[in-house]
Amino acid sequence: MTAESSPGLRAKSVGLRGDWIASITNVAPTAATTLTMAALIGASGLGSPLALLIAGAAMLCCAVAYHRLNSWQASAAAPVQWVARGLSPIIGFAVGILILMTALTSNIGNITLIGSTVLSLIAPSQASNKPLTWLVATVICLLVVAIAVVGVKVTIRFEGWVVAVEYLIIGVLAVWGLVHELTSHAPGVTRPSWSWFTTSHAPGGSTGLIAGVVIATFLLGGWDSPIYLGDEQRRQRDPGRSVLISITFCTLWVVFLFVCLQGLAPAPAISNNASNVLPFLAGRLGPKAFGDLVALAVIASFATTIQSQIVDGSRIMFGMARDRTVPRGLSFVNSRFRTPVTGLVVMGVIPIAALVLYLASSSLQKTIVYIDSTGGLLFAGYYVVISLYSIWYYRSVLLRDSREILLGLLLPLIGAATLVYVIIKSLPSTPVPVRIIALVLFLVGIPLAFLSRAVTRAQFFQTRRERYTEEAPVPAVSDAVR
Repeated sequence: MTAESSPGLRAKSVGLRGDWIASITNVAPTAATTLTMAALIGASGLGSPLALLIAGAAMLCCAVAYHRLNSWQASAAAPVQWVARGLSPIIGFAVGILILMTALTSNIGNITLIGSTVLSLIAPSQASNKPLTWLVATVICLLVVAIAVVGVKVTIRFEGWVVAVEYLIIGVLAVWGLVHELTSHAPGVTRPSWSWFTTSHAPGGSTGLIAGVVIATFLLGGWDSPIYLGDEQRRQRDPGRSVLISITFCTLWVVFLFVCLQGLAPAPAISNNASNVLPFLAGRLGPKAFGDLVALAVIASFATTIQSQIVDGSRIMFGMARDRTVPRGLSFVNSRFRTPVTGLVVMGVIPIAALVLYLASSSLQKTIVYIDSTGGLLFAGYYVVISLYSIWYYRSVLLRDSREILLGLLLPLIGAATLVYVIIKSLPSTPVPVRIIALVLFLVGIPLAFLSRAVTRAQFFQTRRERYTEEAPVPAVSDAVR
């Protein structure tokens, strides 16, 4: 079956609950907390919960823009269509490439970590065995790709069960940790305080808080995942609703984790266990078996976020290929499972290949790490672009009433401005190669768009700019469906 004759994605497969699972899976609070807790405490001290709240509030403001735009149009490549129809197809194409670059760079980082993390748990003596590390990571990646191929319903069900077990384990850790903080008088244990939500505990006051907000912003990225499941929704409004719910939940959940856990050990001890924070803290509370259980929850979080990034990227590829702006083979859909198999395979193979380079060459390891480090900057940049675009598209009604001023103008503007500030503040401490790679990946979609237009001559690039009116625009239909 050719890409042109293959069926579309399976409609009405995902509801609001599934969208919420997809979103929190992509944020991956367990894995993200494990990776960033030491850095966040190092920057903001015990004021970390306030930094998380500020970052989460900025993300929620950006999510308001996504909610509104999704109500206009929901599809697999929705952001590409949003920007193409309201601004420029060239910039719309570039936005699609930016989303792909964000998913790929994030997953390259995830897969370089999961193999060694699994071996550290089940075979500590083999944790530095490079071939075995690659084999374990590859098996996990192929497994989650195989599940994704079977269908989005199965994917969501799998992620749902994993999330349930993962959150149960981490929830027990958090409650146990909070009780220990409140009742223990052991050296190094700090009792929770409302002052943690002020700048009084942040090194350097507001300076330390801002540094923490930078890290917290990158910790909370990925909540937009349901937007790319637009073709498979039961109700068009669900992805937009779910991003508001999930970023609120993830922010409050991570704040809860920090309040319950950051006081269990002195900051130097947490810093010394930066790559293994949650299992380390679990070991201070209970037996080694409990620490191993927490480590298993961290691994599960890594595995499901790898799957989520692969699913997101495959839907963007499918949507763009359906519009014939990228190779048409990427729009191939399995006739039985109705999933974009080619896109799933491509999104799974690239991180595995990157892991080979990472493990095989010490000279390339630094380059791979630099690429991985751009993920947070790309997330922030992408959210800024869509938030500002939402203001532009709805500009004709922004001053109509107080509701429009708040939801259409002020909140997206506050979210975008906060993230721009975060990006600017993060640059001085960001290695020069990371800045260069991030800038290249952020802008590479523009020349690729002109190349695609010249090679494919796709009708997509003839999309006429439209202006928002009070009457809801008719959703665009891709050329392959017409």
